[in-house]
Amino acid sequence: MVFVMGMFAGVFVIFMAMRQRSQLLEMQHREKMAMIERGLALPPERPHAFVLRERPSFAGRSMTFGIVLIGIGFGFMSIVGIAAGAPEVGVGIGGAFGVVGVAFIVNSLLSKHASPPATLERALDPPRPPEVPPL
Repeated sequence: MVFVMGMFAGVFVIFMAMRQRSQLLEMQHREKMAMIERGLALPPERPHAFVLRERPSFAGRSMTFGIVLIGIGFGFMSIVGIAAGAPEVGVGIGGAFGVVGVAFIVNSLLSKHASPPATLERALDPPRPPEVPPL
């Protein structure tokens, strides 16, 4: 029952986040429409700029994957241990996932923390007009 409630809670949180984002976009749209109706100038949209964004490092991805594997291991441990009525089987299956997850975490801690190259991404920025020299 706890697992089912946890799943429904996760789906509910995702639903609420999507709803909040939808309301935010709708409010921004209404604000722009009100500005147009009143004849005000809209803020620039920034259609052509490039933005530097860093990619996650190998160590960070490895740490995240290790934590996820440990969680999956504990999940298998509890589900198989309860459903099969044999905790040893659950510990064997879940423990195997847990050991692999710990290996990924240790790998992330021992790997070099070199910063990955940043990538150029297009953002929204209008081109600048050429400068006119003074007379």
